[in-house]
Amino acid sequence: MKKRLLISGLLATTIVLTGIGYQRYLDLRKQAGLDSDYPAVMATPPGSLIPDLPSYSGPHPRYTSRPQDTFQYPIPFGQTGPAQPLFAGPLQYPFLCQTEDSGLGQPLVDNQSGWGIPVFAEHNGQRTERIIGYSKDCLLPSRLHYYYYPAGVSGLPHRQDVTSSLDSHRPAATDQAPLLVRTESGTINRHLYSIMMPVSQTDTPAHADLSRWNKRLIYFFHGGINVGFQQGRLRMDRLVRDIRHLLEEGYAVAYSTATHTNNTFNITLQEDTARRVKAQFAARYGEPEFTIGFGGSGGGLQQYLLAQNAPGLLDGGIALIAYPDMVTQVHYALDCELLEYYFDQLATDPAFWRTPEVRESVLGLSVTATEEAYKPPRLWWLNDLASLLRLEWPQPQPPSSECNVGWRGSPPLIHNPAFHRQWQRFDPQVRHQSHWTYWQDNQMTYGTNDKGHALSPWSNVGVQYGLQALTQGTISPKQFLELNARIGSWKPSDQMTAPRLWHLSGDSRLYRLSPYGEHNMTHSGSRMAVAARRAGPLKAARAAYQAGHVYLGKLDIPIMDVRMYLDHEQNIHHTWAALSIRQRLLNADSDLRLNPLWITSKPYNPMFDAVTLMDAWLTTAKESGDLINSRPLAASDTCFDQAGNVIAQGDQVWDGEWNQRPQGECTRNMPFHQGSRQVAGDSISGLTFQCARMPVAEALSSDLYASVDMTPYRDTLARIFPEGVCDYSKPDLADPGELPEYDLAEQPVFRQSVDHHASSDSL
Repeated sequence: MKKRLLISGLLATTIVLTGIGYQRYLDLRKQAGLDSDYPAVMATPPGSLIPDLPSYSGPHPRYTSRPQDTFQYPIPFGQTGPAQPLFAGPLQYPFLCQTEDSGLGQPLVDNQSGWGIPVFAEHNGQRTERIIGYSKDCLLPSRLHYYYYPAGVSGLPHRQDVTSSLDSHRPAATDQAPLLVRTESGTINRHLYSIMMPVSQTDTPAHADLSRWNKRLIYFFHGGINVGFQQGRLRMDRLVRDIRHLLEEGYAVAYSTATHTNNTFNITLQEDTARRVKAQFAARYGEPEFTIGFGGSGGGLQQYLLAQNAPGLLDGGIALIAYPDMVTQVHYALDCELLEYYFDQLATDPAFWRTPEVRESVLGLSVTATEEAYKPPRLWWLNDLASLLRLEWPQPQPPSSECNVGWRGSPPLIHNPAFHRQWQRFDPQVRHQSHWTYWQDNQMTYGTNDKGHALSPWSNVGVQYGLQALTQGTISPKQFLELNARIGSWKPSDQMTAPRLWHLSGDSRLYRLSPYGEHNMTHSGSRMAVAARRAGPLKAARAAYQAGHVYLGKLDIPIMDVRMYLDHEQNIHHTWAALSIRQRLLNADSDLRLNPLWITSKPYNPMFDAVTLMDAWLTTAKESGDLINSRPLAASDTCFDQAGNVIAQGDQVWDGEWNQRPQGECTRNMPFHQGSRQVAGDSISGLTFQCARMPVAEALSSDLYASVDMTPYRDTLARIFPEGVCDYSKPDLADPGELPEYDLAEQPVFRQSVDHHASSDSL
């Protein structure tokens, strides 16, 4: 009887675990988009890859004018907006159309050459199997919709499209709706845009009723991580839901999939598109009294970069869980898997590196120290299955860190030309011919090599990983030396092969799965006496500064930095990003009073309160002409508890080790972490692309190693660092110095273009 019960219990457990595993598998397929029936990109126009493209070396966008936009706004309903960007360079191919994903139907046919996605004949509103042409540019005519909330309804709003002449009446279904939103959609710079205007029941398609508009425009930036080559999905119902409060308060809202970083991090294209979306809004409804940026993560960093690069585009901003920019986050993000792979696979004593405090001392980023806060590293359950398929016993789970929980999956997306999150939406031949990286998305800035691969400025040459851990006695000299000898670097892009992330990357062989991507590291997954380090071309790093991809701290409008404290959750939106921004502001002599920092404890989220405060700030400043003295008292550095009560407020509450001052009360309540480069000696500003280096002999005679005597290891250090070790007391080798300002009458025009691009047929 007991044996039968045991067998029954084991059988039931197996069935349950199998069911859970299968459900997770289905979730994985859904994440990868493998079950989608949307058409794939079948081919690209000739000349899509541009070899030997020079790195950008022109004037900084902050000190230049922009070309005159000759497009006539507003875009008439039923017609398409501009496709070719004004100053952001030639059109990028391949380019994935996502109009159907957005519930807006198929794109317009623009060629019969097989470029882009197939467009099918329709019958009764449904696609047939007959191809009538192809779309490489994914254009849609501008059209009008109404979104509304009947009384008592929450969640997603209802939608009514205007499908006939604009002389028709507003759909009757919208009558008596407490919130009625007149919503426009279409394409600008090939990306989908939406303009949302709160209106009353007197609105008609031909005549907008603006009585509910408060004459302010919110430009809604959005976050996420992706590397271009796609139009992006416009989820208008979710947009209306997410900013419902702002619409109810009378704000108009503008949005584009180009300024949603889940589609691209090309800040030049994002500025180009935001300018045109604003022009469309103003031509349709009139100039707003002011424009407030609003958005989180990548939507926050865009506000900092646009405030610096494009003065006048925004009047103020609410940057939520923001970074200073994208490109300088790559420094430590690409360190993540190098370090995690060393800890888990290459270290002589991996058990030592499973101690959370030890791991954190080298990563800098948050590592869990309690069982309650533990989260399994991303993809770890698949890693265990892959180990069993290789007839290997699964290794012990490492502590969860911001690297293996938060950033995992981002390094190949950012840096591997053989990987795209939407890989299954491109024909195999297109995949083979294309290069996909953050750098490739911005090839007009970084330049390309003779094979058309974009240049990457990333470097870890000279970086002494774990230097602070060594000087503080957390790790021994031998552990420090082994770490730096074995860690290696990433291979050049033209030597990289696809990541091994199972269905997420198109590799159906689960036993090959690797969450690290070690086959693309210079050691190829093996212990080496000294694994090679790599540095990208300095000209590419200088181009990042020149083209405005680096936030240098220039700020002359108010931007409120609002974020939840998420460090203990191993969330990538760490709070030390705020200190990086703050240090850059100080370096640029910007007034910190323009950048109040609010950090809250979950679940309190004051983002809409911040909009109200920014509105009051800008309203007062418009009357007085003085931004600093118009600042409301509440727009001060503050930390809040879970209920929204103020813990502390004032100019010193965020002081601490970062600015060599006594720790402020907010810093004590919400301690900051750092990145791998900071605990290796870099500044909290995190700007260094390629460090100046000092010879090992000079390092040994300095106080770089504090009280630790590294003299016995002189020869080993010299083998690991033949070009010397980082000297962070000197400027970044790529730092162009003070960027030149120009006389307003003689300002050069900022434009990213190339003369030897493909023929006009490909444009």
